[in-house]
Amino acid sequence: MIKKYLLDIIVIVLVSTLALWATQKPAVDLNLRPSTGDKGQLPDVKNEAKEKVQEGIVRDVVALGALKERNIFSPDGSYTKSEAVLKGPLLKGPLPENPYTLIGILQGEEKKAVFKDYTGSIITLTIGKQLSDGSIIRRIDNFFVEVEKGEEKRELRIFNIKPPKPLTVKKP
Repeated sequence: MIKKYLLDIIVIVLVSTLALWATQKPAVDLNLRPSTGDKGQLPDVKNEAKEKVQEGIVRDVVALGALKERNIFSPDGSYTKSEAVLKGPLLKGPLPENPYTLIGILQGEEKKAVFKDYTGSIITLTIGKQLSDGSIIRRIDNFFVEVEKGEEKRELRIFNIKPPKPLTVKKP
């Protein structure tokens, strides 16, 4: 067996000796003195570092004020709530047939249904809460929510996929 791996062993030993020979301990020359304008005096490194840091920090008070005045999370840039948010969505005409779309179910201590309203806002509701069209959530399952409006019961599904229409006409 040693004859079979003799060449491999020789190569490993040769590479490891070359690696040890090529490396050396780092050497620090203690006789070299730093070059300064005034010979014999060492520079005060801490003072120079403080001066450089203080030169680098320049605060533009005007820019900070402009950032504080503009709310980056609101479309109009103000911090006050708009009238549409305070009064609720502005209803222009009748509600669409499906004023909300089920986009998710959150499962935790209590299940919550996540809807996208016809205005584009995201709403999270639990069982017993009322939607914008007056429907009340009666049941929340893993993939659907059952809502009730008066006597009418509807089931909203997350993946509301309809079967595709056939391309060919069926002959009777």
